[in-house]
Amino acid sequence: MNRQTRRRILAALVLLDALGITLALVMAYWLRIASGLLPERAFEEFAVYLKVGLLIIPIWLLIFALNHLYELRAVLGGIDEYVQIAKSNLFAVVAIIMLGYWVRIATLSRGWLVIAWVLAMLFVGLFRFLFRRYIYRLRQRGRLRTRTLIVGANEQGKAIARQFHAAGSAGVEIVGFIDDFLPPGTPVALDDQPPRADTLRVLGGPDRLHQVAQSLDVRQVVVVTNAVAWETFQELMAELNVNAGRAPYEIKLSPGFYEILTTGVQVTHDANVPLLLVNRQRITGVDKLLKASLDYLLAIVNMIIALPLMGLILAALRISTRGPVIDRHLVLACGGGTFTTWKFHTGLVDTPRPGFAHPLTGGDSSGGALVSAEQITRLQHFLYNTGLDKMPQLVNILTGQMSWVGPRTVSVGQAEVHSPWLPNLLTVKPGITGPWAVVDEHSLDEEMRLTMYYIRNWTIWMDMQILLQTAQRILRLERGKARLPER
Repeated sequence: MNRQTRRRILAALVLLDALGITLALVMAYWLRIASGLLPERAFEEFAVYLKVGLLIIPIWLLIFALNHLYELRAVLGGIDEYVQIAKSNLFAVVAIIMLGYWVRIATLSRGWLVIAWVLAMLFVGLFRFLFRRYIYRLRQRGRLRTRTLIVGANEQGKAIARQFHAAGSAGVEIVGFIDDFLPPGTPVALDDQPPRADTLRVLGGPDRLHQVAQSLDVRQVVVVTNAVAWETFQELMAELNVNAGRAPYEIKLSPGFYEILTTGVQVTHDANVPLLLVNRQRITGVDKLLKASLDYLLAIVNMIIALPLMGLILAALRISTRGPVIDRHLVLACGGGTFTTWKFHTGLVDTPRPGFAHPLTGGDSSGGALVSAEQITRLQHFLYNTGLDKMPQLVNILTGQMSWVGPRTVSVGQAEVHSPWLPNLLTVKPGITGPWAVVDEHSLDEEMRLTMYYIRNWTIWMDMQILLQTAQRILRLERGKARLPER
C-alpha cells in the first residue's frame, strides 16, 4: 500500500466520520426539539444549532485524530477501534459543554447533546464497520496489501508467513525472506508440497535488507528475533537508525513464540525496560464481554424453549432405550481444572479418525457406553443429526464453563493425545460447536489446525458465522457422519 493509497483511505475515513457526526447532530435536533416527541421547552432556533455544528465538527474530528483514529495501524484492526470511537465521542461532548461555558454561543439542550453522543457512536461505528468490510473485500482480492519481508526463515518465520497468507483480510503480502543462515535463492515452502514457481525464497542476508526492501517496494519488515544472531540483530537496529530518513518501511519484532502462544500480549515498561505481559486467556476485555453476552443471551433464550423439550426427550429415551439416557463426561476447563458436561445418550460419534476414538462422544475413556448398531434407535439418530443431544450443555454455558463456539471439549482421558495443543486449547472455553463442526471429514491434525486458526483469529463475527453455518448443517442433517465409536 503506497502513500497515495494510504492518504485516500484516511481522507475517506475523515469524510465518513464527518458525515456520521453531521447526521448525529441533525437527527438529535429533530428528535429532541423539532419532532415534538419529547416535552417542549424554550430552545434555540435551528440556525443557532447549525452554526454550533459547523464549529463542533472540526473539533470532533480533531479529538478523533488525537485518539489515533486516523493512524492505519490502529484503524481496521478490531474491536479496539470502536472502543476508541466511544471514548472520543465522550470527549467531544465534554469539549462541547466546555466550549459552551467559555464562548457563550448559545444555551444548548442537554438532551440534544446526549442524543447526539449516542447517535454519533451509532453512525460513526456503522460507517467505519461498512468501510472496514469494503477494505477487507479489496484485500481478499489482492489489493491494498502491505508488501512485507520476514527476517528469519526458521519454523517461526514460516508459521508467521502462513498466518499472513491465511488471514487475507489482514492485507499483508509476503514477498520473501531475509535469512542469516540460508543462501540467497533458497526456496522456503510454507507447506509440505515441493517447491513451485511461486514459492517464497530467501532474497539475501541481513546485510542486504535495505537494498532488497527498496528494490521490492517493501513497506514492512518483520524480524523473528530468535531466528537471527544477536550480532545480526544489533546490525539491523543500527542500519535502521542510519537509514531512518530514507527507509520507507517499518520494522516490527516478533518474539518468536508464535507457534506456542495464542493469547495476546501487552507491552509493559518496568523501570523503563520493555516487557511482554502474556495474557492468561486469549479473549479479554471488550471481546470477552461481547462473547459472554452472546453466550448468555442465546443460552437463556434456548433454555426457555428447551426445558419442556428436554423433559420429553428424557421420557422418550427412557421408554425406547435400555441403559443410561444421559452421558456424563469429565473434561478439561479453560485455564486448567476440570468440569462435568452432559449429553443425551445416542451411542453415535462424529467422524472417526484412524486409530483415535473421539474423547467426548465415544470410546471407553470418555465414560460413554459402547453400543451395537442394532441398539441405536431412530430417536437417537434424530437427536444426533439435529444436535439436540447436546441440549444439556446449555447448563454448562449458563455456569460459565462452556461457550457456544470454541474448541471441541477434551476429556481427561484424552489429555495426553492433545498434549501438543493443550497450552493453546485451554486459553479459551470449549464450545458446543466450532470450526471443526462445519467441515467434512478431517483428522485430528486437521481439526487442531482449524481450531488453532480459530483461536488466533477470533472475532465475534467469526462466532456468529460459525453459529450460522452450524444451523445450516443441522437443518440439512449434515452433522458429519454418524458412526459407532471404535472399540
